[in-house]
Amino acid sequence: MFEKLLVPVYVFFLIITNQISLDHNSWTDRADTSIPEVTSYAKVPKNTQNYLNVQAYNPDTGKKLPYKIKKVGGFDPSRQYIKIDHKGQYVRKINYISQTTYLKAISQKDD
Repeated sequence: MFEKLLVPVYVFFLIITNQISLDHNSWTDRADTSIPEVTSYAKVPKNTQNYLNVQAYNPDTGKKLPYKIKKVGGFDPSRQYIKIDHKGQYVRKINYISQTTYLKAISQKDD
């Protein structure tokens, strides 16, 4: 009986002490206090409301984020530019913006 309980306790301990890395997804990133909430800008495809693998840009540097946001849900299939409030993969809110606002936000060139 004791041996059956020991393995789950040990795995739980390893997860808590970050010895086993958890996959980044919207649920783990939402709960992770070490990930800051940021605002990014992205261009998404028209005629859909489910945006997959969205490459977002940091408005402070104009550079691409080092990761893609796996899934972003939209509500206006006719619009193409969005402002994303997110925490890693967890998307809190999106706003549709104009092309001019998007271009201003990423006006600094990528390296």
